[in-house]
Amino acid sequence: MKKVLLVSAALSALCCPLAAQAQDAEGPDEQTTDADTPLFGNIIVTARKVEENSQDVPISIATFGGETLNDIGVTGSQDLGNLVPGLEIGRTNGEGSQLLLFLRGSGLNDYNTNNAGPVAIYADDVYVSAPALTPFQFFDVERVEVLKGPQGTLYGRNTTGGAIKAISNKPTDEFEFTARAQIAEFDTTQFEAAISGPITEGVRVRAAVQKTDSDGYVNNLLDGTTSNGTDILAWRGTADIDVADNFRIRLNIHGATNDSEVANPNFLGIIPPDGSDIFGYTGPGTGNVYDGLYSPLPDNELDSIGGYVDMEWEIGSVTITSVTAFDDLDSFNVDDTDGGPNNFLDFRFATDSQTFTQELRVAGSTNSLNWLVGAYYLNEELDQDQTVDVGRFLRDIPVEFGGTGGLPDITGETTGGFPVVFARTLNTQKSEAFAVFGQMDYALSDQWTITLGGRFTSDRKDFDGTGQIEEELIAPVPIPLYVAEGLEQNDDAVSFKVGLDYTPSDDVLLYASFSRGFKSGGFNGANVGFEPDPLAALEPFEPEFVNAYELGFKTELLDNALRINGAIFLNDTSDLQVFTLVNTGDVPLTQLTNAADAQVLGAELDITAFPVDGLVFNLTTAFLDSELKEFVGGNGDDLSGNALSFTPRWSISGFARYDHEIGSAGSVYVQGSFAFKDDQFFTTENDPLAGQEAYTLVNARIGYETPSGNVGVAVFVKNLTDEAYFTNIFDLTDFGYYQRFLGAPRQIGAEVLFSF
Repeated sequence: MKKVLLVSAALSALCCPLAAQAQDAEGPDEQTTDADTPLFGNIIVTARKVEENSQDVPISIATFGGETLNDIGVTGSQDLGNLVPGLEIGRTNGEGSQLLLFLRGSGLNDYNTNNAGPVAIYADDVYVSAPALTPFQFFDVERVEVLKGPQGTLYGRNTTGGAIKAISNKPTDEFEFTARAQIAEFDTTQFEAAISGPITEGVRVRAAVQKTDSDGYVNNLLDGTTSNGTDILAWRGTADIDVADNFRIRLNIHGATNDSEVANPNFLGIIPPDGSDIFGYTGPGTGNVYDGLYSPLPDNELDSIGGYVDMEWEIGSVTITSVTAFDDLDSFNVDDTDGGPNNFLDFRFATDSQTFTQELRVAGSTNSLNWLVGAYYLNEELDQDQTVDVGRFLRDIPVEFGGTGGLPDITGETTGGFPVVFARTLNTQKSEAFAVFGQMDYALSDQWTITLGGRFTSDRKDFDGTGQIEEELIAPVPIPLYVAEGLEQNDDAVSFKVGLDYTPSDDVLLYASFSRGFKSGGFNGANVGFEPDPLAALEPFEPEFVNAYELGFKTELLDNALRINGAIFLNDTSDLQVFTLVNTGDVPLTQLTNAADAQVLGAELDITAFPVDGLVFNLTTAFLDSELKEFVGGNGDDLSGNALSFTPRWSISGFARYDHEIGSAGSVYVQGSFAFKDDQFFTTENDPLAGQEAYTLVNARIGYETPSGNVGVAVFVKNLTDEAYFTNIFDLTDFGYYQRFLGAPRQIGAEVLFSF
């Protein structure tokens, strides 16, 4: 009863996902983006694989047009997490690394690259299988759609948590050029440009690029440099070919490179009396969380290239769509695990993956029925090469001072008993998935519509792994720790959706739905060579299932000057997949297993208001009451009753902007926004030292646009109050400390936008 009262309070007092001002557009033919609408204007989405007004979609969805994202100042994927309460976007180890996506409590805090989480990212209609490629989709976008809850009856890859769709701008019928240049503190620059237009009759092309550079905001007092910056290039080329009046081909090629410096974490030692790690390091002692003493490490590296062929054939009222896609990834990621000058713990991750997907859909409609059926195939081969270097700095210390003098003994231990060893893990995972899916929306009357959808998925993973010690001074050849060959995980599952929506008037939509979601099982891709039983650690984890119940409403009031949307939901997950680091008193071990049951009861509410011309207010909130119903951790602790990781109970965002025309000289605007995140934990143990207390980020922006809107300039400040906060924390108390990754401090900058 207490939970019900909390949800009722949330729905009656607060507001959620940024939706937008209502418009007078009657349907898709009158509007395809928000380019011609006010900020947060109502846009056309394809959440159900058809073009429709976002207010007509009977699911919880947050939508942002490309113009809106530019005006707000969203320049990367991390910013999106501050726009959508209930969506948490972390990183495994800092800027440029793979995203950790949590939506309504569903997510997976796994830093390895062989397991995608339950929240999918789609680039156009293509599922981004490789987690390392998820940060590179948010540039030159037409819109972003955040779909909440299980997705599977309309989408190629099934997910239990939701989907984030980044829909890129497509080639245009007329010549178009846009560019945006930004400069900010920490020697940060970002340049984005796109050129588009026809090259011959029936053929249109578009090319876009984004380059981001930064020296970073973490101060290395050891050598006077800064770190946690970026050096990232992403690009995309698209061609649309009208083969016939009813047959269109879209060709896409895209790629990304990342040569960013390693992300240095904040160090928190816990060994009494002075808060040190096991070697006595206590941190820089300045009191500034952005200061550290860091040993030199190589840069991160990533190179990727991919593309897709999207063909659409219209035959009467039926549309056949085929999407064939391929992505190739080669990455090398360095983790500054010890976070200090001693360099006693060094992890490095190399990944090589190739992914092929094929999706085929057939859709049609009549006066009362919209339907879609489809088939999906995924084939991915992924190789991981992980190394761990323990006690590197002891190799250069004389034996009489507790080091090895450059020569470890046969046990790999120093005279002081601390291990000195270099070990490698080699994993190969082959994934193959096949699915058939479909959904129909049938109008029972002018006001009532029923939705029925189903899916069958067959998912197979084959896994081989070896672990070995590679100390040439101990032995000239690798010393095997374990060999695992021919491991298999086969999952077949049926999932479905049932929904009912009611439109008592043109301005009100009520809906209810029940969905059964499924996410396949897999393997722990971490370095398990030092586990007591490595083969047991490589036993596959089982698939997770979620029963998702949702009631929602969407309204437009006061002649479209006020919009209120909301939902309450219950996600009941069985066999929740959980990744944890288990401290054993010796060396921390990784665990990727299933909790018996978890539950999230939540509420969302959004309000967008346009009280006068040029003024817009938006307030958004999400309430999430999450609980692990039954779970025993790797060290035997009963974690039942704990909150899910990356799931703050309350998250609230707000936005206000005023545009003022200055006659024939153009227009100026001033805007401010905030994002509040409640207390949250980064581990299932709910350790307060591995969590983040509640914090609020405040952004501000002032800009000018010419009368034509073709040129704009703006100055901005991010994190106006200079809030220090953590985006992820790893518990390494076996070594006497916590590894904590920081969000960016206050940053002031300016930008110029140009288009014609």
